[in-house]
Amino acid sequence: MGINQFNYSFFFNHSINAEIQNKKFSIKQKNNFAIPIQNHTNNVKIIEKPGIYDNVDGLISSKEHKTSLSIQVADCVPVYLYDKKNECYGLIHSGWRGTKNKIITNALNIFFNDFKSLSENILIVIGPHIQKCCYEVDWNVAQHFSCLTKNHKNKWLLNLSQEIKNDILDFKIPKHNIYISDICTYESLQCESFRRDGEKSGRMTGIIEYAR
Repeated sequence: MGINQFNYSFFFNHSINAEIQNKKFSIKQKNNFAIPIQNHTNNVKIIEKPGIYDNVDGLISSKEHKTSLSIQVADCVPVYLYDKKNECYGLIHSGWRGTKNKIITNALNIFFNDFKSLSENILIVIGPHIQKCCYEVDWNVAQHFSCLTKNHKNKWLLNLSQEIKNDILDFKIPKHNIYISDICTYESLQCESFRRDGEKSGRMTGIIEYAR
């Protein structure tokens, strides 16, 4: 299966009530998708069938099960993973807590240990998220990371996607196999952003599925 047969999608679902939207998606799609109940954990689970999975922020499936995976984000980083040889794939929700606690490392360990992936076969897409330009954090968060700069307000600007990329590169995955979106969810009004809109923000749904 080539990359053109591998579907990953990002849906912009505008809603003034994220909780209602999340419930609607779960009710309508639970028979078609694996849906995690996200708690900013570093928990990653191998998925064999559609359904709702509690307390997990990373899902992995394969050509054997062909389960469509989904996550929801509104500033956090969606990470799509695909092994073009073994045809396993994953979808990760990585906010600052998940990034600090190495959720991408946990996901890649499953690829390497459970599916016997090779570094050169893994393709990764990091989707739209709040970019360094707009992700201002205090030291209680900043102290856990290295990809930082200070702004004029003496606050820290955090580059989450670079932190995630650094963790990916530890697995010797080629740089040209990693794509990072330059869309900032805070700046783009086409995106949902909790940092920008607070409780009024909706959620965007990321989907990855086996397309053959």
